[in-house]
Amino acid sequence: MRFTYVKLITFLLFTCFILNVQAEGINFQKLSTAQALTKAKKENKKVFIDVYAVWCGPCKYLTNSVFIDVALGAYMNEHFVCIKIDGEQGEGEKMMEEFSIDAFPTMLFLDADRKLLKKIVGAYEADELLAKANGVISPETTKLYQLNKRYQQGERDKAFLMDFLIEKSNEGENIGSLLEEYIKLYPTLNLEDPSDFLIFKLSKTDLNDPLVQAFLNEPKKYMELYGDEVFEHVKTIFTTLIEEAKVTNDLERVKNGLEILYPVFQIVLPDDETTKEEILTSVEAYFNQ
Repeated sequence: MRFTYVKLITFLLFTCFILNVQAEGINFQKLSTAQALTKAKKENKKVFIDVYAVWCGPCKYLTNSVFIDVALGAYMNEHFVCIKIDGEQGEGEKMMEEFSIDAFPTMLFLDADRKLLKKIVGAYEADELLAKANGVISPETTKLYQLNKRYQQGERDKAFLMDFLIEKSNEGENIGSLLEEYIKLYPTLNLEDPSDFLIFKLSKTDLNDPLVQAFLNEPKKYMELYGDEVFEHVKTIFTTLIEEAKVTNDLERVKNGLEILYPVFQIVLPDDETTKEEILTSVEAYFNQ
């Protein structure tokens, strides 16, 4: 009997330990978004929302391996009212539209008035998520804040602008105006330079652009330099062409563009046996949707 009793006590203590560890992670409260916002306002906190789907593997990874982190939980529970929202049912469907969510998991940081402070997509490790959360609470500590401060002070050298562009892009911020300024200040792009190639990818998709034409004329050369990035940009060029042509239902424009792009497809996708005719048939079906 004594042996059984000892095992029972050990089991209960172990169970309590597990529950205690789990409690030390992020405390996700069973509240609606409206209730979380009200509570955040009363407690002078912000709101953290994990928008998930039940079938999503990375969502489960966050729940089982990241949100249970002790340090992360302590910080999040101190500064945020944390909730989970299923993006495929209930208020989650409205939230998907409101915050332009198109992938799971997506995590939202809101102020108590429902203003979006930061949106991040994908699974992060605990220390990475903690850094993101800290940037919401103390933005002055972030690299983006420091770069923006230097920009406001008039710094415009090429290396700085490149660093600023990359950081803004990494943080999910709009880079349109900054990209335009970069190109205005430094219009000559050398596609063999990785930094210039990045600017090229971000800004050049028009088949009539001389730089795009130069790029498409030597795909093997750029594949040796940049690998799969070349395929990705060729795909972007073609996708942009299709979307622009669809506005005016101009299938002829796609046909003309495909005459230029198809030989490139055969180089960057040597194992793909899709014919031009099959591609055009798919595009036409898309136009008719």
